[in-house]
Amino acid sequence: MNQTEICSQPENSFWISTNDTIVDDGRTRVIIELPSFDKGGMEKVVLDSVLAFKKSKYSILVVTQGSIGYLGTIAAKHNISIMQLPTIGMEYAYGRLIKKFRPHLSMSHFSFSGYPLFQEHGIPNITFIHNVYAFLGLEKKDLFMKSDVAVTHYIAVSKNAADYITKNFFINPEKITIIPNGISISEHENRHKNIVPAKRETFGLKENDYVFLNPASYNLHKGHYLMTDAMTTILKTHNNIKILCVGNPVNSAHLTKLKDHIKHNGLEKHILMPGYVEHIENIMVICDAVLMPSFIEGWSIAMNEAMFYEKPLILTDTGGASEVIKENDIGILLPNEYGKSETLDSKTLDKLSYFPHRYRTSGELVRAMINFAENREFWKKRGALGREKIYQSYSFTSVVNSYECIMDKYSKPNQ
Repeated sequence: MNQTEICSQPENSFWISTNDTIVDDGRTRVIIELPSFDKGGMEKVVLDSVLAFKKSKYSILVVTQGSIGYLGTIAAKHNISIMQLPTIGMEYAYGRLIKKFRPHLSMSHFSFSGYPLFQEHGIPNITFIHNVYAFLGLEKKDLFMKSDVAVTHYIAVSKNAADYITKNFFINPEKITIIPNGISISEHENRHKNIVPAKRETFGLKENDYVFLNPASYNLHKGHYLMTDAMTTILKTHNNIKILCVGNPVNSAHLTKLKDHIKHNGLEKHILMPGYVEHIENIMVICDAVLMPSFIEGWSIAMNEAMFYEKPLILTDTGGASEVIKENDIGILLPNEYGKSETLDSKTLDKLSYFPHRYRTSGELVRAMINFAENREFWKKRGALGREKIYQSYSFTSVVNSYECIMDKYSKPNQ
């Protein structure tokens, strides 16, 4: 069977043909699997990782069954090998790829396709836990738990994310290492030098507006209806507080319903949704603070970016938020709607996310936002402390070093 019979060949993918021979050059061969390689925080972690892994030590192959888009294109331009698996004959194509590439290690980022093959071929697997996986329904939860036999070790991005899978999916905590997400300091230093500030008037914003940036995909788990609930109250006393939501759409029906809700409540000039912005730094500099009242998070990349760009934060207590904000040093940590993360389930999460109502924590969000707007200089100074935290604790160089230690521990060099 030839290549075109089993695999559609997108521009940024490659295929190892039956005639190719993998030369054993002494490097550790690693397959990294993810659902798609386009946009998003998880995809950015994968991109930063594959660019940072030592080229002299690791040979990387990225595999996905989904689309190869924006971030995948960046990886391809840096000569990272990417394979898009076919929908039809996926297991056969994947198995053939594994036999040719002969990986010493596999790494999975919320993608389940390879587990049976990794187990069959005795390939060690490191699985990343990127979020509090409360959104998984019973079928996906069952699949996750059954896949545990194929997983050698887990890397969780926060204690909350780790606690959730140990208490709800019964994963052995001894199999989990917690490594918070970081950001590439050199990348963002370069971005900072080349900022081209957006213009507030482009978004209908005035110079005296207090602007909160919500840098998140239009995934309603991010608390969009909670923000609309709070803004309805804020407008009774403050007309100059605005929320600029920038992100990529996830579900068009959900997004349409949200926009209709915003318009119905007369909030379209105060909650702005321009869509995805490629250079977030150009938006960061025209905003006063970052607002992320998410119902669930793992360890938000946007949170790290906000700290680098010295923006004060309003975050709900989920994911890594409580590990970053300490005693209101760089922002305000709000309680979430449901108590401890480990108690959340998919039905409760869906009700909170997709059905607008009066939220229990809306009043606290209102008070925090007004506090920021009425004390601009105070919170501006507090926000400036965030960059120091990034340099001290969340450099991606340190994160990658931690990844590589675990990779070296569990890879099978004689594979």
